[in-house]
Amino acid sequence: MLMAVEGPYALMVQPDDILISPREVDEHFGTMACFHSRYALGDSHNYMDKDDFLREMYLDTVGHDEAGLKRYEHMVNIVSSRFRHGPKTEERAVDDAMLKVISEKYITLPLYLMDHSGLAMQTTSFNDPWDSGQVGWIYVSKEDALKEFCGEKMTGALRKKAEDLMRSEVAAYDSYLRGECYGFELYKNGELTDSCWGFTGDLDDACKDMAEYLPEGCKDMVTHLEEQSHPATIIKTLLKHAKIQVDQAAKAFEHAPRQQVIGDVR
Repeated sequence: MLMAVEGPYALMVQPDDILISPREVDEHFGTMACFHSRYALGDSHNYMDKDDFLREMYLDTVGHDEAGLKRYEHMVNIVSSRFRHGPKTEERAVDDAMLKVISEKYITLPLYLMDHSGLAMQTTSFNDPWDSGQVGWIYVSKEDALKEFCGEKMTGALRKKAEDLMRSEVAAYDSYLRGECYGFELYKNGELTDSCWGFTGDLDDACKDMAEYLPEGCKDMVTHLEEQSHPATIIKTLLKHAKIQVDQAAKAFEHAPRQQVIGDVR
């Protein structure tokens, strides 16, 4: 736990034990389709596996009709006949061919998972063949991207904006997977006056975001946070602030005019 004390205020920052996926509570631009045998990752979907996902995305691009289905089957047969050096090589070739067609309608980025002493996700390879690999894609239709950025046609600049926004969503989800989620409690004279949870990302960045939620006069406290490993120290600090409040109240009562005190009692 981190703690900062300034005047009558005591600010505490600690990990948020109740982690909620940002994919569940935040509106998102891209859709994450993930496939893993042990973990439920990304957004909820009804695809059986990545092959089913790519097939549906391909047909959604060329048409969910007889002509589209024939085009899909023809493409798979042609690509497969060119790659006979191993099932993985052939599978990757078919996937790449489908993604090339899918890119006519959608903007996609691959999703890679690292599973080693915890989980992590990003849109580029971890370069670890043992504990990482691709688990899916994040995607958005070009139509939705144009609406989001008020564009009239797809350009390289607009595509980059869409990709950057999807990468930021993956980064937020990565923080959730890593458990990088924090909250704060603000005490004044030993009494809890404010709290907020769900700040994700690097601790320094999370603290900067917390500052925006703190009242004026307390925002700089996030720069003076220090590690507090002993609960007794925290309790003593809060009791000290509470005692100051009691002493101040007693002192004010002691110096109040006698008539006013009697009137207040009545």
